[in-house]
Amino acid sequence: MKNYDYKELVNMSIEELLDLYKTKKEGLSEKVAKRRLEEYGENIATNNKKKTPLYFIFESFKDKFILILLLLAVIDYFTNDLIGALIIVGITIISVIIRFVQDYSTYRFNLKLKEQLKIYTDVIRNGKQKEIRQEDVVVGDIITLSAGSVVPADLILIESKDLFVNQASFTGESIAVEKKVKKTEDEVDPIYMSNVCLMGMNIISGNGLGLVVKTGKNTYIGKMNQKVVTIKNNTSFDEGMTRITNLLIRYMIVISLFVFIVYGVIRKDLTEALLFSLSVAVGITPSMLPMIVNVNLTKGSKSLSKKQTLVKNISSIQNLGSMDVLCTDKTGTLTENDIVLQKYMNLSGEEDNLVLKYAYLNSKLGTGFKNLIDKAVIKYGQSNKIDINEYRKVDEIPFDYTRKRMSVVVTDEKGYSIITKGALDEIVKVCDTAYINGKKVTLSKKIIDSAHELEESLSKEGMQVIALAVKHEYKGIDNFTVKDETDLTLIGLIAFLDPPKKSAKNTIDKLADVGVTTKILTGDNIYATKAICEHIGLDPKIILGLEIDELDDHELSLIVEDINIFARMNPIQKERVVSILRKNGHCVGYMGDGVNDAPSLRSSDVGISVEGGTDIAKEASEIILLQQDLEVIYNGVLEGRKVYGNIVKYMKLALSQDFGDVFSIMISSIFLPFLPLLPIQMLIQDFIVEISQIGIPYDNVDEDFVKSPKKWDTKDISKFMKIFGIISSITDIFAFIIFWFIFKYNSVDKQAYFQTAWFIECIISETLIIYYLRSDKLSFRKSNPSIILILCTILTIIATISIPLILSNVSGFNYVILPFNYYLYVIGLAIIYAVIVSIVKRYYLKKYNKWL
Repeated sequence: MKNYDYKELVNMSIEELLDLYKTKKEGLSEKVAKRRLEEYGENIATNNKKKTPLYFIFESFKDKFILILLLLAVIDYFTNDLIGALIIVGITIISVIIRFVQDYSTYRFNLKLKEQLKIYTDVIRNGKQKEIRQEDVVVGDIITLSAGSVVPADLILIESKDLFVNQASFTGESIAVEKKVKKTEDEVDPIYMSNVCLMGMNIISGNGLGLVVKTGKNTYIGKMNQKVVTIKNNTSFDEGMTRITNLLIRYMIVISLFVFIVYGVIRKDLTEALLFSLSVAVGITPSMLPMIVNVNLTKGSKSLSKKQTLVKNISSIQNLGSMDVLCTDKTGTLTENDIVLQKYMNLSGEEDNLVLKYAYLNSKLGTGFKNLIDKAVIKYGQSNKIDINEYRKVDEIPFDYTRKRMSVVVTDEKGYSIITKGALDEIVKVCDTAYINGKKVTLSKKIIDSAHELEESLSKEGMQVIALAVKHEYKGIDNFTVKDETDLTLIGLIAFLDPPKKSAKNTIDKLADVGVTTKILTGDNIYATKAICEHIGLDPKIILGLEIDELDDHELSLIVEDINIFARMNPIQKERVVSILRKNGHCVGYMGDGVNDAPSLRSSDVGISVEGGTDIAKEASEIILLQQDLEVIYNGVLEGRKVYGNIVKYMKLALSQDFGDVFSIMISSIFLPFLPLLPIQMLIQDFIVEISQIGIPYDNVDEDFVKSPKKWDTKDISKFMKIFGIISSITDIFAFIIFWFIFKYNSVDKQAYFQTAWFIECIISETLIIYYLRSDKLSFRKSNPSIILILCTILTIIATISIPLILSNVSGFNYVILPFNYYLYVIGLAIIYAVIVSIVKRYYLKKYNKWL
């Protein structure tokens, strides 16, 4: 089918369009839709194709550390160390396999999660409306549009009624724009064509039917994606990993060069020095880092999925753990999200059925997104059998966050009327009269003050209050605009109650206990907000959106630290608060479920929406909650910190061990007449040690550790590596002394014994020492390791003792069988290592007050 230009399409009649795309208002048949889907492909505007296992194999080889290992293997091969090259390749392949298995399983797991997060759209097929995945939309489909949905493809409108869209993602302007079947004259840009809705626009209010004319990469946004490379901002997790990776590579290069120079000078054998420095480079390269990180993140993602939390981007788990400020609305998080209409009053404070009737008319006939207030009014009106059959809707202006009003125009036998509801402050701005005791009187300051007093008294009871106004003499029919919201008559107030959740106070206290400050950003009024927040124990200090507008960024940056309740906030003000908090150095999470929450969700470090939220909110979020409850957030924070804890455990353990081994080699090179380990033995040692490290992602994390936000600290990791690397070397020096003087492994013909002895002692002590480094607890009873870590440790020790026995008669490996009493000394050395680590650990904690 020809890909027509927008200008050609908008100038066609509806009949011509339907004929062109071989469809009708009753929609395509399922058979035709299936054939078109197979012919044109899925309706996906990005280049994100489904990834094959081969893709992940190649990606596994692209890691910096894997590439370094391959380079070292090539150098080993060309220096005639075939066995060493094969071992490095073996280590590389095993790392790649583990990385591949983890990445591919993570990808498949996330695909399953995303199936639950798919955007669905309403389409007409075979004359019936049905819900299908956005990806399954095809050219010629008839889409039904309603408030809160995302436009699934590029459409030409064939029907519309008060259809307002948000096209901020295209224009940057958040003001709703009306779309009509009637085309805009001489408009060249499809964004501004009045009868065109582009993929990605959001329906604010109204309804309509649209004919799909472009899908996938042929859409406007699809073409943009092909022309523009989208640069994703790095998260704190990405930046932290980059800094640490660069740090490790610098250490590897410097230490390897140092070893080469020292051994080249001392041994006078450049080939041997090169081989040994390559082995050192392999030993200090944390080849398991990608695997450890991925296993941790995947494990966290799977764990959260069991706790009513779906993760779209697994790296956001660590950001969730780093979060120290959570911004959220009060509705649904602090309250039961079950608003009930409580009172409908005239301005004298008396119950008035006329007020109820007008409220019901406004909510029932409005085609905008039915919020909780509308649903409460409609439910109450239906249960009380309010009859509005005499009225017919003519037009409407949807709610927006600038006016904070919503109006409908209706007609009955008496003529046309405007019915407007909204915030009292905004309603009185467009009123010049009021109904008092059944009579229309001029709206005076006294009446306004009385209305505010009535509103305040209801709000102090925790109720949300909105005002109603009418105008019966309205003459305009086809040109109803915001300008017509004038000269209205204020008639009364309606009040709603959304009771606070019983669990809210306890959960906010729990979040505070783990270092997360909860800040409420709501559009509700000051009194209702204050009543709810005081009930759950939040600091009563409060600021309004209008007050925020009067502050510059510096003033606001000071205010946001002290105040946790923000009322009467519009979307722009909410986003500004989130951005200022981030500039202040906070890791900010934002929880929202509405169209108006999208800007703040995108601006935050962690965007959190709920399964029942609008499509645009879910698209802008990284984490989706299947249950709108702060307790779920609390669980996610703890899981994020556990992920961080096990990643940093591996880093500090592996780096201190590797640094210690290299430092020991430097010292031994001064005194020993032979290498303390052959290059081949160093490679095997590194391979075996990695077995024990596989268990780290599955280790337990102390409860104390997760009680504060965690952020990457490269300097702390470097400091830890040097201090405990040197301690590891001290134990090695004790071992060298024992091997040299007690076992008499002090000549060239005894070097195989010395090398085998250090090979076994080094691995066993480094494997056992994880139980001292994995926690800041000084007593094992206070921190229990996981069963998987214990099993990996046992397997490592068995492999360490077995390999020299198995390879003792194989030439080239230089292993021998050691006497039984040697192993008693190994136990003694492990105890010495543990004692030294425990002493230094105590002083380290006292000085730096930080462990992991």
